[in-house]
Amino acid sequence: MMNVNEFDRMNTLSEKILSSTASAHEIAEFTVLLNLWKSSEKFNLVIDLPQ
Repeated sequence: MMNVNEFDRMNTLSEKILSSTASAHEIAEFTVLLNLWKSSEKFNLVIDLPQ
């Protein structure tokens, strides 16, 4: 489960990646955090669309 600090770090890293200033280590760290976020129920909302 992802905690608030990891979520904040992922957001910081995503900004660096988008601005092309992230190092290879930061990109790898972002990938790990992204996979953690994808499996986290707390920070990943599931929205059901009407049928």
